[in-house]
Amino acid sequence: MSSVVKPLLQAFDIHKSFGGLKALGGVSLSLEQASITGLIGPNGAGKTTFFNVLTGIYKPDAGHTEFRGQTLPAGLPHLVAARGIARTFQNIRLFANMTVLENVMVGRHVRTSAGVLGAIFKTAATRREEMAIRARAHELLKYVGIDARSHHVAGTLSYGDQRRLEIARALATDPFLLALDEPAAGMNASERAQLGELILRIREDGRAILLIEHDVKWIMRLCDFVTVLDYGLCIAEGSPLEVQNDPRVIEAYLGVGAA
Repeated sequence: MSSVVKPLLQAFDIHKSFGGLKALGGVSLSLEQASITGLIGPNGAGKTTFFNVLTGIYKPDAGHTEFRGQTLPAGLPHLVAARGIARTFQNIRLFANMTVLENVMVGRHVRTSAGVLGAIFKTAATRREEMAIRARAHELLKYVGIDARSHHVAGTLSYGDQRRLEIARALATDPFLLALDEPAAGMNASERAQLGELILRIREDGRAILLIEHDVKWIMRLCDFVTVLDYGLCIAEGSPLEVQNDPRVIEAYLGVGAA
């Protein structure tokens, strides 16, 4: 008898309001392992709010999320990260005055075990762990294609390389799910193509990716599944082809004839 494989993540009927503004009116989502899911919709549709709920920055007013078979802690981003969900933000949030390597090493803190005393007295175990963290950071910088800049100050990188650095730092937490909030925003066509190749590689290595992006054509080429939000509600979900041909999506987001 074959067993049913449960989704990696399931969000159930998520509601979130800010004062009198209802940002999410009951959004549900299912994510499969080793897949890329796009989350699209007009400005103000609730995409980033939904991201912030999933990653623990916001506590939902109602609903819950299950990840790897367990309910995620609501409103506790450090615990969500420890469970295996990492994210990037619309606005780049690097430590601009630290080196590229140091930025990735910081991201590794959720997988370290050295306590305060170990850090103060630099015990042998702490030194070994520090060496392992440094080595892993170099591996990740090579993975995203910027290891040659490991000792550069992060703020001096090009925009596209700063985005790659953010992804490397997120990967340093060893996530099962990587949530990317508009990672291609501000990129030129060449940078966007390179980013797409990196995202496909991350999926091929077994991670799931949840992706917000306004470049609809890029999303449709890249994703296995697409979910569309409008006014805080899910109006369509399915394969890119199914979504592109959904009349509600054409009306709300893509524009008549865009499919």
